[in-house]
Amino acid sequence: MSDALAAPPREQGWTRIVIALVAFLLLSHAPVVRAAAPVVDTLLLLVPALAACFIAGWRRGGSTALALAWAALAGLLLAIPATQGSEAYTDLARSWGVLVAGALGLVCILGWRRQFLGRALAAVGIAALIAVIGMAFAPHAASRIEGVFAREFQLRNTAVLAHWAEWFPGVRFAPAARDWAARRAIELQSASGTFAAPLYPALLALESLAACALAWGLYHRMSRARLGAAMAPFRCFRFSDELIWALVAGMTITVLPALDALRVVGANLVVFFGALYALRGFGVIAWFYPQPTLGAQLAASAVAVVLLPVSLPLAVGLGVTDTWIDWRRRVRTANSPAGPGATS
Repeated sequence: MSDALAAPPREQGWTRIVIALVAFLLLSHAPVVRAAAPVVDTLLLLVPALAACFIAGWRRGGSTALALAWAALAGLLLAIPATQGSEAYTDLARSWGVLVAGALGLVCILGWRRQFLGRALAAVGIAALIAVIGMAFAPHAASRIEGVFAREFQLRNTAVLAHWAEWFPGVRFAPAARDWAARRAIELQSASGTFAAPLYPALLALESLAACALAWGLYHRMSRARLGAAMAPFRCFRFSDELIWALVAGMTITVLPALDALRVVGANLVVFFGALYALRGFGVIAWFYPQPTLGAQLAASAVAVVLLPVSLPLAVGLGVTDTWIDWRRRVRTANSPAGPGATS
């Protein structure tokens, strides 16, 4: 049997990927996430990406029936009339899902030796480049698209606030706490329309990376035609150190008054690459404090979310400094049998 049709590795179980899938599909509907998530119906990103993986797998000897089935499912999903959101927003979300899926399929067909994250970043980058080229031929396209997302966020916020206005009065706890929670909810929902709309490119790219990761994992559990190596455990998550310059460029653009016209571009770079470095930092934390069971890992994740104002800056700091210090290599070296001076 050829390598392309080798059986999937035994360590690729279903429990973690199913939990991640449920979280990806449901968390976007949570009020706080919904207030800033560019695409709430995340199936629009996931199913086309899965179809692209199966088509790329078919090119490498995979099942024709599975490729046709997933392509048909993606086409059916994109053809179903939307029940929520404006027509312009729905068209934007679906178009972006198709762009990312097409780019991911192309990268998977051409980039045989590249690791998953490199392929996913390339796919999102290609899709973004195509979108920018398309906007260049339409006057004021960038401002109009931002306006579409701003109106979509406003519609969501109005619906959430209306629901909370009906629900809060019936809640049985101290009036002062209830009023404080209501005020915080209104402030959060109002702020999301102001800050989330200009940052939709970075947030959309992050959602797309998550969709590509899920599609990659699900594909390799359902197909024997390999597209590349399995993703490493989260505690080993890292990427090219050269990406630090993108974060530096974003921070520079954001703080320099002379580049005020590009401040939104800088803010998007900071949000996108800052999120990547936060994930890298959380991977470093997981390396230092590995959780032996799935329950412990979920509990640790919940604690990190609850303590996000503390855990997020810490993770970003660890992720950025890992570029130069390489915390995990230092731990491996210190724990090697021959001591810190050992060589491999």
